[in-house]
Amino acid sequence: MRIEVKLFASLAPYAAHPLVSSDGFLNVPSPVTVGEIADSLNIPHHEIKLIFINGVHGSLDMVVKDGDRLGFFPPIGGG
Repeated sequence: MRIEVKLFASLAPYAAHPLVSSDGFLNVPSPVTVGEIADSLNIPHHEIKLIFINGVHGSLDMVVKDGDRLGFFPPIGGG
């Protein structure tokens, strides 16, 4: 199963993981949850604040499907 993974801000360095292709795609077995994908990329769950699947708010326990677009966002501060 092939999904697109976008890692934003402080999570961007995790995109250099060998499982992520240069164009941002990841091949994973099916079924797989968002949390399992984060684990396979060595992203600590506490560093993830927002998750989007195909532009819709998601969670670590959601199962992704072939062709999904997955985005991870860290907590972002500002003022």
